[in-house]
Amino acid sequence: MIPRLLLITDRHVTPDLLPVIVQAVLGGVDHVLLREKDLNDQQLAPLATRILQILAGTPARLLISGRPHLALAIGAAGVHLPQNSLSIAQTRAILGSDKMIGRSCHDALSAKQACAQGADYITLSPLFSTPSHPQTPPLGLKKFTEICRNLDRPVLALGGINADNIHLAMTAGASGVALIRGILDQENPRAHAEKISSLMENFID
Repeated sequence: MIPRLLLITDRHVTPDLLPVIVQAVLGGVDHVLLREKDLNDQQLAPLATRILQILAGTPARLLISGRPHLALAIGAAGVHLPQNSLSIAQTRAILGSDKMIGRSCHDALSAKQACAQGADYITLSPLFSTPSHPQTPPLGLKKFTEICRNLDRPVLALGGINADNIHLAMTAGASGVALIRGILDQENPRAHAEKISSLMENFID
C-alpha cells in the first residue's frame, strides 16, 4: 500500500509527538514517516518501536527516514530516502523486495531518476511556501503538474499543504500528500486529519 496521507514526524514541532500520532492515525493518516535527524540509531530505535506499537491493529504503517538497517531490524514497512543519500539499489539490497522505498525529490531531474531507479513513490516539494524552508522557492502548481505528467510512479505533494489548498495539489497530479505542521501543529490533529482525508476522497480513482 503506497502512502496517500503521510505524516512526517518532527518532535521539535510538538512536545506530544506520540499522542499526536495516535490522533492523526485515528483521523485517517495511513503512513507515519519517522524523521528525527538529530537522533542516532540507538536513540531512534526505542521511539520507532513505540510508534510500531501504536500502529499495531490499525491500517497505518511506519516508514523510517534514510536508515534501512534500522527499518529492517524493527520491522518497519519501508524506508524513505532523502534526495542525497543511499541509492535505491543499495537500499533495496538491504531491505529485500517486500519493503517500500520512497525518495524525496525537489525537481524534475531527481524525480525522473528516482522513478527510473525503482522508487515505489516519491515526495515532490515544496509545492507551496513553507515556514520550515523559507528560503526555498516553491515549485508552484504549473511546474508540479509538468513534473507529475512525465512520471510513472505515485507522487506525494509536500510543502505548505493544508485543508484550503489540498484540492489544488490533487488536481495538479498528486497521488497523495505528506504533512508535517499541517497535522503536528494543529490544535486538534485528529479533526484536521479527518478533514484532509475527507477532502482527498473526492480524488480517489
